[in-house]
Amino acid sequence: MDWELCKTFVAVAETRSFASAARRLRISHPTVGRNVAALEKQLGTRLFARSNDGLSLTSHGRKFREHTEVMAAAALRAEAAASATGAQARGVVKLSIGATLAAHWLMPRLGPFLRDHVNIQLEIITHPFPASVRRREADVVLRPVDAGDENLIGRKIGRLGAGFYASRSYAAGRKLPERPDEWRGHSVIGFADQASNVRLARWSDVITRQGTLVMRCSSQGDMLAAAHAGLGICALSCLVGADYPDLVRVAPQKLSSLSDLWLLAHPDLVELPSVRAVIGFVTDCAREDRVRLRG
Repeated sequence: MDWELCKTFVAVAETRSFASAARRLRISHPTVGRNVAALEKQLGTRLFARSNDGLSLTSHGRKFREHTEVMAAAALRAEAAASATGAQARGVVKLSIGATLAAHWLMPRLGPFLRDHVNIQLEIITHPFPASVRRREADVVLRPVDAGDENLIGRKIGRLGAGFYASRSYAAGRKLPERPDEWRGHSVIGFADQASNVRLARWSDVITRQGTLVMRCSSQGDMLAAAHAGLGICALSCLVGADYPDLVRVAPQKLSSLSDLWLLAHPDLVELPSVRAVIGFVTDCAREDRVRLRG
């Protein structure tokens, strides 16, 4: 059976949409439709039925999905077994990491790694975040939560600190808040996309609830730009705020939040030399930069 057809089936089953599956697999919408039709023809049965909220699996589709999950696990084990005996790390490794950490921390450190591992093609996945290893959206994930309901292994490699920042122009002539009850009269820049920054967004909303919310932004980059423009105070990762001399940290010893950083991979992938190389590199970077990451 053609595994490419099975991968298309899994993507459609999880996204419940040909269009969403096409975006995930980076193929065209018609190709997804043809692959599903070809698979249904091979199996002699319908796998999907249309409903008001998208495509749903038929009873035969649900049964077939159980088999594809076993096939996916076997494919991972085969890939690891074939590559683990190689003397040199090679191949594509997809690393899922938050956009802020990617841009402000990892990217500046990647040069030596790429020069030393010329046969590794690294893909930095910042969206969707966190990507799913089980769905093969990523091979390695760096995120502020542990394995959760995915069958992943790894460890905590550090802690990421966040604080509130404002521009020097905003701070001029004002008493910046040092306690949660001193936010009255201050302009606050909040999170629009709270799903990708759940803990930080919740912490920000709780601390600043007595302030005046003037705007919400969907990315840390936009929040940084808003703070630069003097529009208000916002929560930023400390490694970002510390890089900009025109920003001042609000109550640096008090209003701070820390989240753990977990580096995780599928247990059937960790034996790949290329995956081991990426995991080792990210771990070493976190160890060397632990003070900067904590803020």
